[in-house]
Amino acid sequence: MASLHQNVLRELDILQLEMQTLGLWSDLAPSEEALLSTQPFCCDLMGFAEWLQWIFIPRLSYLLETKSQLPHQSGIYPMAEEAFKDLEGTIKGLLGSIKRMDILLTA
Repeated sequence: MASLHQNVLRELDILQLEMQTLGLWSDLAPSEEALLSTQPFCCDLMGFAEWLQWIFIPRLSYLLETKSQLPHQSGIYPMAEEAFKDLEGTIKGLLGSIKRMDILLTA
């Protein structure tokens, strides 16, 4: 049976791949100011996809690398649904990955 850490790591890889496939992955980092935002999802200074790429994924990756305790709760799926509702193409895989991450981190 795979551990929670292994499952989260696998889901982070899937999430990144889904974002890359949809063209949501960027080589350009947000400004230092945006990265220091205190608003939920840094919504005042960056888009949700940027938040996933530059905040969410790196923080979870760090927790996994350092074998630290993972969050006991995640509820980003509703925000993802709203943020990506107008995205052209298939977002089923992206939203599925985010939903699975919520389930993993809430279990």
